[in-house]
Amino acid sequence: MMPLDFLMLAQQCAPQISPTTMAAVVRAESGFNPYAIGVVRGRLTRQPSSEAEAKATVHSLSASGWHFSVGLAQVNHDNWSRYGLTERTAFDPCRNLAAGAAILQGCFELARHAHADEQAALRASLSCYASGDFSTGFRSGYVQRVVKDAQQPVPTVPIVVPAITPIPVVPVATDLSTNTVRPKRATDPPRKPDRSELPSPARSGEQGQSAVVF
Repeated sequence: MMPLDFLMLAQQCAPQISPTTMAAVVRAESGFNPYAIGVVRGRLTRQPSSEAEAKATVHSLSASGWHFSVGLAQVNHDNWSRYGLTERTAFDPCRNLAAGAAILQGCFELARHAHADEQAALRASLSCYASGDFSTGFRSGYVQRVVKDAQQPVPTVPIVVPAITPIPVVPVATDLSTNTVRPKRATDPPRKPDRSELPSPARSGEQGQSAVVF
């Protein structure tokens, strides 16, 4: 596998999102490991270092009934079919990033109904991306971490070493107050805010806008 230029990948596969914003999300989600796996209410003893190892681990997790998210953008398994991903394609960097960008863009469009300021809407959409709502990501510190990560340089993803052994998973506690467990990736788009929650009526015919840079 050749080293991966993330910014070039983002421009090609996730053009609707600013590459800087997408890079900050991916840094927080997977640390730019295209084979990363996050297990809901569990954790792997280590992260995969190859596609073969990642696929073997996912197959084992699925067979055992675990819920999990994978890849650069940590797309939840429950969202795979919606975005055209399978066990064979979920770790493809371009497809995974495209799915993550679509989820983030959907969150941003919903957040714009509740936030007139685009930067506020972007931050709310980051919370939505991580947890499925517009508040949990702030309480867990996820939004603040992504905003901070946006200031960091974007690395080239390193070459990885092939392996095929499934990685064990162990259960973990689920007390969100300790911030030791990442929120579950959204399995469904968050609900559209009620009219009573909107600061003002949405303008009809208003064109959608892509997520903006921090």
